[in-house]
Amino acid sequence: MSQPLLRTFWHGTLSLGLLLLSMGAGAAADAPDAAVDEAALRLRQTAMPDMGGDRLGMILNRFYNEGMGGPKNWEQVVSLRVSGQLTLDGGAYDFSASTKKPHYLKMTIHGHRRTMQMGYDGNVAWQQLGPIDPIEMEPAQARRFIHGAHFGNQLLYPYALGKQVEYLDTVPVDGTICHQLRVTLDTGYQLDYFIDIRSYHESKVITTDRRTGKVHVSLYQDYFRESGIPLARKVVSSENGVWVSTLVLDTVKVNPGVMTWMFKMPQ
Repeated sequence: MSQPLLRTFWHGTLSLGLLLLSMGAGAAADAPDAAVDEAALRLRQTAMPDMGGDRLGMILNRFYNEGMGGPKNWEQVVSLRVSGQLTLDGGAYDFSASTKKPHYLKMTIHGHRRTMQMGYDGNVAWQQLGPIDPIEMEPAQARRFIHGAHFGNQLLYPYALGKQVEYLDTVPVDGTICHQLRVTLDTGYQLDYFIDIRSYHESKVITTDRRTGKVHVSLYQDYFRESGIPLARKVVSSENGVWVSTLVLDTVKVNPGVMTWMFKMPQ
């Protein structure tokens, strides 16, 4: 593996830089410092910033434009509704999910005379099995579900607080060559993204929970475009080397009119 090219965007580094800029400048520096703060805030809130010309920057720029459809298309997408078939160890189930920026998610799994709903409204992660009253998820389950509720992937918003992005290597993956990028989050998750060097689509994502040691692998296949955004029709997932599920999407609707109240735990 080649020497990692590391780019760190921790809040502490930015704060130290702003502190050094302000030292010795007195009141005259207040306005420039405010401008720097505002510029830094804009960067942290930008999903697909221009990342410059180093190796990591060039890969991310191409990924944003070719693998994610580009900033203009991304800005126009507010929510998604998908449906398809989810195959688990116990059989096949009807699957549907609605998701909305920045982190709202609701999933419904139905089959074998059972229905389960799970959701996150930005504050509470909850679940409901059949007609039983809904309950809040246990902390460990909620943490994992909330991590998965993030709209898009963690390569977006590269300057966000508590996030570190680095280039690791260019490696073969299942017959293709991929750039391996690593995202480390202060929530305890580490994600390795394998980006196809031809299409710049995600081929594989390895999610490591550094608190529990569990390793989750997702393989993304059969891409298509909806409203200019590339989406994988098939996702195969495994955990600690054991197959867990296969999801095949039938329909995808962009901006279906999803409202935030729809994600709240039923009363």
